[in-house]
Amino acid sequence: MRFWTSAAAGEILRRDEHVVRKLLNPRVYSKLVNAFSETETKLRSLCEDSNPQLKNAVSVFQQAVDSGSSLAFSGNNLMAKLVRSRNHELAFSFYRKMLETDTFINFVSLSGLLECYVQMRKTGFAFGVLALMLKRGFAFNVYNHNILLKGLCRNLECGKAVSLLREMRRNSLMPDVFSYNTVIRGFCEGKELEKALELANEMKGSGCSWSLVTWGILIDAFCKAGKMDEAMGFLKEMKFMGLEADLVVYTSLIRGFCDCGELDRGKALFDEVLERGDSPCAITYNTLIRGFCKLGQLKEASEIFEFMIERGVRPNVYTYTGLIDGLCGVGKTKEALQLLNLMIEKDEEPNAVTYNIIINKLCKDGLVADALEIVELMKKRRTRPDNITYNILLGGLCAKGDLDEASKLLYLMLKDSSYTDPDVISYNALIHGLCKENRLHQALDIYDLLVEKLGAGDRVTTNILLNSTLKAGDVNKAMELWKQISDSKIVRNSDTYTAMIDGFCKTGMLNVAKGLLCKMRVSELQPSVFDYNCLLSSLCKEGSLDQAWRLFEEMQRDNNFPDVVSFNIMIDGSLKAGDIKSAESLLVGMSRAGLSPDLFTYSKLINRFLKLGYLDEAISFFDKMVDSGFEPDAHICDSVLKYCISQGETDKLTELVKKLVDKDIVLDKELTCTVMDYMCSSSANMDLAKRLLRVTDDKEERDKEGASEEGFEAKEEVPEERVITLRALSMEDLKEACLMILQSCTKC
Repeated sequence: MRFWTSAAAGEILRRDEHVVRKLLNPRVYSKLVNAFSETETKLRSLCEDSNPQLKNAVSVFQQAVDSGSSLAFSGNNLMAKLVRSRNHELAFSFYRKMLETDTFINFVSLSGLLECYVQMRKTGFAFGVLALMLKRGFAFNVYNHNILLKGLCRNLECGKAVSLLREMRRNSLMPDVFSYNTVIRGFCEGKELEKALELANEMKGSGCSWSLVTWGILIDAFCKAGKMDEAMGFLKEMKFMGLEADLVVYTSLIRGFCDCGELDRGKALFDEVLERGDSPCAITYNTLIRGFCKLGQLKEASEIFEFMIERGVRPNVYTYTGLIDGLCGVGKTKEALQLLNLMIEKDEEPNAVTYNIIINKLCKDGLVADALEIVELMKKRRTRPDNITYNILLGGLCAKGDLDEASKLLYLMLKDSSYTDPDVISYNALIHGLCKENRLHQALDIYDLLVEKLGAGDRVTTNILLNSTLKAGDVNKAMELWKQISDSKIVRNSDTYTAMIDGFCKTGMLNVAKGLLCKMRVSELQPSVFDYNCLLSSLCKEGSLDQAWRLFEEMQRDNNFPDVVSFNIMIDGSLKAGDIKSAESLLVGMSRAGLSPDLFTYSKLINRFLKLGYLDEAISFFDKMVDSGFEPDAHICDSVLKYCISQGETDKLTELVKKLVDKDIVLDKELTCTVMDYMCSSSANMDLAKRLLRVTDDKEERDKEGASEEGFEAKEEVPEERVITLRALSMEDLKEACLMILQSCTKC
């Protein structure tokens, strides 16, 4: 097949005119030449850079080739124009038409085809175009490879991109700075900073110097990763090499420090930019404003805002949005609304994000009606509420308990074209709200609607419903949902298994729960401590202590180390089974694991030892609890002190009360009366009794003062005579005071 360019065809027609005249009727010949010239002219006109009409040009080309014209030059030129205009789908379609009409395809068109495949994310076909170029005798260049490198990195195939770079060097086609920067950027976007830096150093070694863009890519990536010391190291290295960092680099660094909460260092860099004589742009100002707002430093943010205006930089929608977000973050909703109005007055149109921030804050404050007014303002100003807007409203309505209104809103989203279609988050918000209010049947109806419209829910949906169905004891429905998850493409996460394990434990179906835990252990998902604790607790409650011990040991073998709750469950289970030695060994194991007993641990040990009649052991743990900084609750104090009284252990009672008084631990009124009545029977304990009563008096006075400060009138729960000075009471007076307290407690 011989391919002619259209120009060559025209030249042949003119050169061999006498031959053609013999073959063709003169009038036919004249029409052919005129038509050819007219088509070329028309195509050139349609492809003019000032006003390209490329779709029309493609139609003209198609008509010309259908009539038998050969327009290879115009076709290749049009292909190049389509690619340059980024109309890649049309360019690809046009290339196929060129193939169908046997139009000669030159190197430029093949380069364009390669770019089309890259833009369409078909890098495999793009490599095929390179092979086609080679087959046709064209020498591909660095530009072609750079396009391919960009495509590979966009598809997160940076490893292949590095291989292509090295293949280029092997073929004596040296990668340029753009080649390296493309792959370095790809690694940075994939958060593979070590590989990016390794390639950047390789770039230096190959004789290709870093450009300002290279420095900028690395600094920006390290800033986003929060590695500010390394980022500042790059800046220092730039300065050492005599390179001037531009505003883009400084803005990246300022943003990095702001994101890390180091506003002082970010502000210092901003001041450095000003000292250099550079004029920060709106992006730089917005970065600082957002950083200050994020930390609630609105005064500093306002100062930057004012300075920005003084310097003649117009605040944009991102400036106002950052300030509004900051105001909402510190609870200044009224001021945020005022700023929104100011923004509109200054002809800076808020975007959906701006409105959503305010709507979200109003909904969190329970002001859903006000949030709906903002939505109406949004519509009035021709900013279409998006899914986030409606999802916030759904969440707000559900949180307020307006589930019927939330349901109406969801159905409006489904039926009214002026609303956005609900996504899975929309359905989840309503399902969660209904489940919280124990309206499980309605929640399941919404779930069925979700499946009908979207095909399936997500993990959040199933986790909510699994929790609720098992909580309601509807095991059959829970199993049905579990089967749906198994049959669907929903990837089960640890929360899904946790919901099932916890639910089955609570419904007493321990075998099913154990089966799920085993399934979880052999999968990629590792059970959490909470999962083990659910089963341990249930096994101990049903008296299967041996099984609980086996599971406790398996848990540790799987490197899932028990927490305080795990030990508490096992200690409680052992004590209930009368296995004191195991409880003591668990306490030792707890200490070895670096864990300290909590209030629950001590409470269980004290109560169990008291029930077994081991007062010394109970008091020992009581002392340890108080010495550890825990304040024993009324139940523990009641148990220990009353046991001492019942056993006539006056000395032990005295020691315990002394410890409580020294620690300023206040007993409740009834127990105070009981202890004092017992202690007052012996004059030897009078001073301690006075101190105990004084602690109680001081606590009551503090409570009254606190109540008055909060604006509440202190209620007089005891007779006025109760508030008395106890420093010099006689034994008889002290006993009388005890009786008065006891009488007042009885009345309460």
